[in-house]
Amino acid sequence: MRAPGAAGAGVARWAASAPAPLTDYAGRAPPVHAYPVFPYDHQINERLAIWQGDISTLEVDAITNTTDETLMESNIVSERIMQCAGPDLKEEIITRGLECRTGEAVVTRGFALRCRHVVHTVSPKYVAKYHSAAESSLHNCYKNVLHLAREAGARSLALCVVSAPRRNFPPDVAAHVLLRTVRRYLEQHSQPQLVVVSSACGAELGPLLALAPLYFPRSPREADAARWRLRDEGGPEGEPVHPERRIRIIHNPHSHSADTAEDDTSLCDEDAAVEAAAAFARACSPDTQLLLPPTAPAPHVARRTYDTDQ
Repeated sequence: MRAPGAAGAGVARWAASAPAPLTDYAGRAPPVHAYPVFPYDHQINERLAIWQGDISTLEVDAITNTTDETLMESNIVSERIMQCAGPDLKEEIITRGLECRTGEAVVTRGFALRCRHVVHTVSPKYVAKYHSAAESSLHNCYKNVLHLAREAGARSLALCVVSAPRRNFPPDVAAHVLLRTVRRYLEQHSQPQLVVVSSACGAELGPLLALAPLYFPRSPREADAARWRLRDEGGPEGEPVHPERRIRIIHNPHSHSADTAEDDTSLCDEDAAVEAAAAFARACSPDTQLLLPPTAPAPHVARRTYDTDQ
């Protein structure tokens, strides 16, 4: 259980960090956005911290564990969490028969950890050919972790970088998804009051610090400069938006003509496309095979032979 003390004690808030030197974009190419997509908001910046270290040592209400579908994956984050939680955490996973599909999350108790809850999630594997599905599924990981932490009553959450190197996610792509999802969630919900984005190593920390000013600008000038640097503003919940995933459907291909092309086609619902992409990412996960029932061997059929010489 968590030791007495303020949540996230000793972790500096993003609002207290000094803005980086800004590039003067005046006179250069026009900005990508006409106005700041993520405006300066000191109160939201007070609810964010970016920190490097052992997530199991943080005094928060909930921490995140990046794992596989059996919740037993061995990586730098999960090994430390399982070790510090003691055998009770593993016993709860086994006793409750817990499993977690890619992009989803489940909650357990923290046991000997300093937190009350552990939110486990499964990151998709990144394949460049299916990058939109992978990014949507990664967004779902973070959104579901935030949602379950809020449902559990957590006022503070340590959110690790769930796209571990073995998932092959480009660090900058993963950082964009994480920061954009957290920003939109904090805009729309009052809890958790504090989100500590925890990195296990410098390779994870670097992209987070470099890209955080785009989503959490620390001054109006920093927000304005992001108009040139920010490319994908995402959807209402921070989900990735990929125009190439908008599928055109022909209602009646036999009567389709150039004159009626606009009437005969429609765009699929974006929410349905996001869910389909997430489902596809789950299906592509190598961990999915661990949950499939064993295939029964084909029944043996006795074959009758005939003597053709008779």
